[in-house]
Amino acid sequence: MTARPAAMAKLPKKDRKALARELARIERERQERRRRRNRRLGWAGAGTAVVAAGVVAALAVQASVRAGQIGPLNMESDGIVLGGDGSAVTAGRTGALDPGDSPIATAVDRTSGVLDLVLYLDYRSPEAAAFWSANGAAVEEWVTAGYATLELHPLALADGADGAEGDYSLRAAGALACVADTAPDSALSVHDALLAAQPDLDEDGLDDDDLVALVQNAGVTDETVAGCVTSGSFTDWAREATDRAAQAVPFDVGAVTTSPVLLVGGQEYTGALDDPDALTAFIEQVSTQLADEAAAAEAAASPSPTASADPGATADPTP
Repeated sequence: MTARPAAMAKLPKKDRKALARELARIERERQERRRRRNRRLGWAGAGTAVVAAGVVAALAVQASVRAGQIGPLNMESDGIVLGGDGSAVTAGRTGALDPGDSPIATAVDRTSGVLDLVLYLDYRSPEAAAFWSANGAAVEEWVTAGYATLELHPLALADGADGAEGDYSLRAAGALACVADTAPDSALSVHDALLAAQPDLDEDGLDDDDLVALVQNAGVTDETVAGCVTSGSFTDWAREATDRAAQAVPFDVGAVTTSPVLLVGGQEYTGALDDPDALTAFIEQVSTQLADEAAAAEAAASPSPTASADPGATADPTP
């Protein structure tokens, strides 16, 4: 049996009953407040659980979307094609590569006199920076004048190689893809800026804020591009494009696993990367070869001339 409090035992019976009723009322109210508090906590806990479940579900959906994310617009070949009209460089427009699809090789007409240049590169690669430092100005002149097109394929090959830290190659390739997706005509300017920054990179490369600043300083101030860069919207695509290039590319080189790789009219340039004269000589060689092939194809397609009539023959007198 529970002992009564001493003060209560000294009260008259009538008062003790009144006090007991009052204490019981207070206890009931306390219990009711406790039950209400527990219900609120239960609701809050349930709400927290729902929110947590929602966050997990959202992250799962986001991961699923990213895993199956389409590629950037204007890079259906895994590269962006740039051409000129004599005064400015613009990008070719294409759709985006759907998840699981293979790149669609750019259609080229090598009888047109416009030479197609295709450049695979990693923006973390010192060799790529050296190549562009020696040859970039000339290539841009040819493209601007309309003598050649340039197809840029950003890759992520250097991350983790030779002690390289972080994922800068991946993020830089993704940054160019962000530009191609939203501001494609500025892709060449951003390409220039990424390679110009290469010699000064530390072991981790540029962070996302510095990448955004680089893109903006190159003339792309669209906030959509900045958000794309900082969120890494196309880093998954860049990884997949790198894997695809390592398996096969639509040219005779078979696969690309180094940076840079330049194809001129479908033929790989194997000369010195920092020798403009060697590159110019190779381009002239390929151009001459393609011109000869085009002339031969045109001659083969032309109808053979009919045998001329014998000038000494007389006309058939038959009416």
